[in-house]
Amino acid sequence: MRAACYLRVSSLAQREADTIESQRRVLPEFVARRGWTLARPVDTYVDDGRSAKAGRLEKRLGLAALLRDAAAGLFDVVVAMDIDRLTRSEDLAERGAILGALQRAGVKIASAMSGQVLDLSTSSGDLFSTLAAFFAAEENRKRRDRTVEGKITAIRRGRKPAGPTPFGLAYDRATHAWSVHPELGPIVVEIYERIVSGESCQAIAIDLDRRGITRLRGGRWNRTRVYHIARSRTYTGEWTADHARKLVITVPRIISNELWERAQLALARHGRRGIRRVRHVYLLEGIAVCGACGAPISVRSGFSRGLRCQPSPALYVCRDRRRPAPGITPCQAASPAVADVDARVRGVVEREINDPDLLAHVIELEKRRTSERRDWSADAKAARERLARLERSESGVLRRYREGAISEGAIDTELAEIRGAREMAHQQLTAAERAQAGIDASSGRLAVFRDGIEALRARIAAATSSEQQVLVRALIAPGGAVFKRQQVQLTLLVDLEDRDTVRPSRTMVQACASG
Repeated sequence: MRAACYLRVSSLAQREADTIESQRRVLPEFVARRGWTLARPVDTYVDDGRSAKAGRLEKRLGLAALLRDAAAGLFDVVVAMDIDRLTRSEDLAERGAILGALQRAGVKIASAMSGQVLDLSTSSGDLFSTLAAFFAAEENRKRRDRTVEGKITAIRRGRKPAGPTPFGLAYDRATHAWSVHPELGPIVVEIYERIVSGESCQAIAIDLDRRGITRLRGGRWNRTRVYHIARSRTYTGEWTADHARKLVITVPRIISNELWERAQLALARHGRRGIRRVRHVYLLEGIAVCGACGAPISVRSGFSRGLRCQPSPALYVCRDRRRPAPGITPCQAASPAVADVDARVRGVVEREINDPDLLAHVIELEKRRTSERRDWSADAKAARERLARLERSESGVLRRYREGAISEGAIDTELAEIRGAREMAHQQLTAAERAQAGIDASSGRLAVFRDGIEALRARIAAATSSEQQVLVRALIAPGGAVFKRQQVQLTLLVDLEDRDTVRPSRTMVQACASG
């Protein structure tokens, strides 16, 4: 019978202790004693340091390969130390996914510890494999509960549970005594004082790494690690040993509450993770499209990798070049530098704002719009008069009915006609009032636009980046900036009532493009 061996240890500690080596020795010996042949080398299906707990199935690459080859019919029996090497998950779906795949493939399971061979295609094999997996899951559940209870008890007694000691502190497991680490404790104080003085987490990390300061669990210092130390309440004497249950241990204080608060204010000023950030404003972001494929233009910017990261220049990039949709060939349009394009766009906007014909064009356009409109105030007056007549007609009909001049059927007919006419008059009145309000607002907008243009002309040269972006979005509608090879075509608008009216000018901005 063809056999395949599955080797697994569940923890990194077991992997480092080379406990999987015993499986490499025992499993082939078991196969030989049974008179079977190894269909695959013993190291083909190995999960070293991979747990069989629920929710971790996708991390067991050796098991995934085992199930694929089982479905392909490459072997007849899987040999493991015990069935809990295959699964001890508390999740029925996960247990079924493993055992069910082997059952469908007609593959048996052999335990080297008990010598038992389970044929999953038989009732007894199905029963015993299910029971073995259940008992393994139950033992795993009990072990977890004992571990959690032990951890909670240790925390409540002020002792350190399993895991690393916080940076800057020391713990004696023999006496269960906490203390400030003589070398690392002063480093914690230094980090807080440097942050308060205005240094960024990035600068501090570079300096600590250069000085060769020992880091918890080894490795190099980075801004994230410095930030976590600066945000931790541990150094004011309260270490949260279990975040899920909010269990806190009292530890020696390294810094004062005042220094901690001052550090938090400094971090808030520096931005996320203590990095001094420059908030960039991209003038054409969200309104530009690619002239080659029509996709939106986005901005690509960032930092080079590594500890001493350097900013890379921002580029305007076609979305279908940066992140093409599945099955779509990436766009080959050039990616011009943001700084070059925005500088030229600012020049165009300043020139347009200072153009003496701009205000005259807007005034003429609004006059033409106003002259084309109906006299909505007269329409509204006529609708109100009609409503008043209908009210009088309804009162007259009711009076005639009370006097017996008309029958009940006749009054129903006349009142229904009056109600229909009243609803129509109400609709006409609403439409006329809304249109008249638009005319009044248009006159107000024209005055505001005139005042705004004069104010912009006075301060355009000193406008901030954010103010320039607002101005650009007022003059250029979404899609009004089209990147075409080495140029950007801008369609300028006058945005009083809608964004469909284009000022009769199209401006080409020369852009220095990069690959």
